[in-house]
Amino acid sequence: MGKTPTETDTIVTRVLGGNIDAYEAIVRAYQHEVWKVVSAMLFNREQTEDLVQRTFINAYQHLHRYQSGRDFGAWLKEIARNEVRQELRRRKREDRRLEVYQTHVLQNYDAAFDSAASDRLEQALQKCAEQLPPASAEVVRLRYQAGHNFAAIAAHLGRTVKATRQHLARIRLGLRDCIQKQLAKT
Repeated sequence: MGKTPTETDTIVTRVLGGNIDAYEAIVRAYQHEVWKVVSAMLFNREQTEDLVQRTFINAYQHLHRYQSGRDFGAWLKEIARNEVRQELRRRKREDRRLEVYQTHVLQNYDAAFDSAASDRLEQALQKCAEQLPPASAEVVRLRYQAGHNFAAIAAHLGRTVKATRQHLARIRLGLRDCIQKQLAKT
């Protein structure tokens, strides 16, 4: 288990006093406990790693809110549970957006999907994809051609998962607009 509250309180005081390196002792002491909480809620190793890291970053950023003498492990585990809840809500929102988009595509293109319309759509997508900046093209390739999840893409690009998701969302919106303009020309 982690350090006793007295030892942890001493470390917290040192960190708040400017000894940032002392925070490593907190991470080492509580990492296993936080891992157990997050992995029990997610069942995904890559996402668990990301959320454990986010938990410790969040705790560090809010360390001034910790009340000395309280159970630091419980405080930290609550932060971890909140991180997981936010991640699950974000996933649910993304799933809903994808469902709405899929419905939109089916409603707007289903009737027109003869082979000629399908060819025009494919050509428009290809033309728009060719216009993407190299970094955006790489994100699209990793997600849709290589089939990587956001955590793997973020790690490959040296970004956060959140930044990678936002980047891909902007790319998709740009591609959608570009495709609509291309199809309007034909």
